[in-house]
Amino acid sequence: MWIPSESEAASARDKARYDRGFTDIDLAGLQEVPYLASVASESTYGSETVWATADIRGTADIVGVGEAVLEILNWHVQAGRALTTEDGLGRLRVTVITAPLADTLFPDRSIPEVVGQTIFIGKRPYIVAGVLERRDMMGINFGFSWENSVFVPQLTAERRDGRPEQARFFVGLTEDAEHNDSVVAMANAVLLSNHNGVEDFQSLDFSGFLEQFYTFFQVLDLIVALIAGVSLFAGGIGVMNIMLVSVTERVREIGIRKALGASQGDILWQFLIEACTLTVSGGVVGAGLGLLTTMGANLLITHFLETWVSTYSVVGVVASLVVTCGIGLCFGALPAWRASRLDVVECLRRV
Repeated sequence: MWIPSESEAASARDKARYDRGFTDIDLAGLQEVPYLASVASESTYGSETVWATADIRGTADIVGVGEAVLEILNWHVQAGRALTTEDGLGRLRVTVITAPLADTLFPDRSIPEVVGQTIFIGKRPYIVAGVLERRDMMGINFGFSWENSVFVPQLTAERRDGRPEQARFFVGLTEDAEHNDSVVAMANAVLLSNHNGVEDFQSLDFSGFLEQFYTFFQVLDLIVALIAGVSLFAGGIGVMNIMLVSVTERVREIGIRKALGASQGDILWQFLIEACTLTVSGGVVGAGLGLLTTMGANLLITHFLETWVSTYSVVGVVASLVVTCGIGLCFGALPAWRASRLDVVECLRRV
């Protein structure tokens, strides 16, 4: 992404002469950069009153976009169609709006029914060509709300009410993340050449942000795994101590069972099953509390983020129960082995 900024190195005269923001010449130059699969311009024109009827109004940010912008942002159309080059060349008054804005302007209509309706941006009518899917654009928003935005063709926006654009920046998508550094370097060189060496822009490589994001969560996963491992080990030690105490207190029972013909294997499996029952019971309670906590958190989060979706993994729940069963087998093995090795005569002598 390339955004305009004020050059600090240039002189006041050069700033006045060359510090002019981005133009179509810059866009054409970027389109020739190797390994830059797609690039498009985007402009913001501030907030405007948007309304469908006299009594239903809202405020939205007006965004002029090139054909490929929404595709680069990986923002898909839920109903209708996206904006096209023909829309811009014809200066057509068509728009693509977000689902939250569609809900605000057309509370009695479903999303597909909004397509083809007329909305007014200020005093000018626009036809709704499409409605974007619901998504939460979190992080950098460059000063405007994505959820309350109307997207219009770039060329239509440029002459809207004769107002000059307030800001313009370019978004691009490389063919491969391995070429990001070289693409940024070549694109910066093109822009510097077009701007006579005045660096009145900044380039942002979001792959670096994503890499840091993923690294952070990998470290977080590792920390959570270590904490879980320590907790499981401590819980296993507790189970083993409880089972050892149980063996000591049930010597008479063990002796009577052996006297009646129970083998060492029978005693071993008896205490292993008891240990697994103890740990699996704890696992069921823990999984239940985890699901209830997740549901409660989901209700709270969706109150603020309507498009937030939480999922429950059946495989994860089953895996947690299998792990608790394994903990019972591992840490219940020593008490069970000791119980199976007790001498029947010694057991009955303690009665």
